[in-house]
Amino acid sequence: MSQLLVLLLGMWLADPAPHHETATATGAATVSYEQAGPRMAAARVKNWTSGYMRQGISVSGSGTLTAIYGEQALVLTAGHLFEDKVGPITVEFSDGQTSGARILAIDTKLDVAALWIFAPKGIRPVPLANRDPTLGQQVEVWGYGPKQFRSFLARVSRPIPMEGDIPNALVAAQGVADNQVTIPGDSGGAMIYEGEIVGVHWGYRGTDDDPRRCIHALGCGMLNDWLRRELDPSLLRNVAFSNN
Repeated sequence: MSQLLVLLLGMWLADPAPHHETATATGAATVSYEQAGPRMAAARVKNWTSGYMRQGISVSGSGTLTAIYGEQALVLTAGHLFEDKVGPITVEFSDGQTSGARILAIDTKLDVAALWIFAPKGIRPVPLANRDPTLGQQVEVWGYGPKQFRSFLARVSRPIPMEGDIPNALVAAQGVADNQVTIPGDSGGAMIYEGEIVGVHWGYRGTDDDPRRCIHALGCGMLNDWLRRELDPSLLRNVAFSNN
């Protein structure tokens, strides 16, 4: 994992920001910058390591609203956003709703974190699937990049193994359009299949000219087990686990 993070931190890619969407033969957009409906659950996560709204270093990623508990809520994101120094944390939704956050649980090995926030109004959580997607299935990848929300379609592929991987933890996917992968600021976003979270992605493996290059995520199978270990049982009753 550390080799990957060094790679990602050293690559600050330009924001693509095209003014159009490409589409598959079935009409589904392969790349979209529209954030409506279920995508409203995607949020910008910021770790203000130099202090809230102060000049200096901060770490930005993505997250997804996963459960609401009355006036509070659960957001899932990547653990490596908090691996060096933890400052004030905010979760910002596209309609302007912003909340402070605290880390409810974190696992740097699995690269996942659960954040506790004030529940946003009018935004529905996205349910967690109970099994990982299978090879060849088409998923949607959400992330905020350095500047704006973007979703793109990808097909589930085999993870590229590295020493230290936890068995059966990872789900990988290759972008449909030009083998597109995640960029800095996307980390912690959701991998979606049929309206459910099937993974929390943290980056990619493979070089530009590697035909295997693909996004990697903690799959929902391992993610569900982790949440059940880490969260209080009273909170788990409200998590939007899939019934499928």
